[in-house]
Amino acid sequence: MSNEPLDLKKGWMSVARRAQSVAKTGGLAIITITVLVDESGEPKFWLEPTCKKVEPRKFSSEIMKMFGKGDNSAA
Repeated sequence: MSNEPLDLKKGWMSVARRAQSVAKTGGLAIITITVLVDESGEPKFWLEPTCKKVEPRKFSSEIMKMFGKGDNSAA
């Protein structure tokens, strides 16, 4: 039995893994990755993901609250 998600096509797994590889930043960050896809929507090539940390870091909890994901503890 496979542990791969049913809603993510197999070709996208490598793209998702590559983006995930830069995700541990020690704070909030925005990850951007550009993907070249073929006519059927399958990824063929992608550019190196960029990761930009959100500043000032002390406002991380307030930013997460805007997305409905925050808690009441300070960052």
